Amino acid sequence: MKKIFFLFITALLLGCSEEPDDEHHIEDNRWSIVFHETIINDSYPVYKTETFLFDRQQLIQHSVNQKALESEINYEASLTYSDHKVDVLTEGITLSYILNDKGYATRCMYSTASQKREYLFSYSAEDYLIQLNETIENKPYSITTFTYDDGDLTSVTSSLNGISNTIHYEPDENENYEYYIPCLGLLDTHPVTLHIEAVYAGLLGKSPRHLTAHTSPEGNDDEYTDYTYQFDDKGIPTHIKSQTFYQGKSFDTYYPNLRNISITIE
Repeated sequence: MKKIFFLFITALLLGCSEEPDDEHHIEDNRWSIVFHETIINDSYPVYKTETFLFDRQQLIQHSVNQKALESEINYEASLTYSDHKVDVLTEGITLSYILNDKGYATRCMYSTASQKREYLFSYSAEDYLIQLNETIENKPYSITTFTYDDGDLTSVTSSLNGISNTIHYEPDENENYEYYIPCLGLLDTHPVTLHIEAVYAGLLGKSPRHLTAHTSPEGNDDEYTDYTYQFDDKGIPTHIKSQTFYQGKSFDTYYPNLRNISITIE
């Protein structure tokens, strides 16, 4: 089975790779990765469940359920595959990805009733995503570039409205088997956040060799975020934690400065 996910995407960020070892192989035709998170804020907790459903190697559905007090919000996206094309359908939004011969997206048309966007994806000779160009209504809007060192994501630079912002990435010691977990910070990066299904479907190039352990904004030595992971005795991920520090201390226990996510494979 090919590796699942990006990051890149993730990530930022992303994609398919060679067959993993037998001990990491999934036999069932349909299976899912489920993320459970309690989002803590200064008012009331939000309980979030996010599910990625696969049929063999292909992501076929992405759903999100959020509950808070007496309210509930649901999101669902379905994926359909055809020759050199993948369509992602949600309520009111369609994303159509055109794939190259390796199965990686080179172009995406994002359509709603009121807006059209186009995304162009560029890859290195090693099939890592290195640039993401965004156009809105035929006008250039943003450019995101990704750099790597020996197969690991090292930085992501976002340029929007003439302003550039660079985040540096440091790899974890854990390698990516078939359960690649995109960096949480990468998934929140515009416009990667609009391509979550493509990230988890492995449409955006090869995934980095290792998970992300640490991120920090360029030019700001006072702020950084650490990521830690837990695995069971079979190497299956069971938990992700991210924590943001300011001047070496973490004072804020609210989302997104502190996140704890449990993972189940079903």
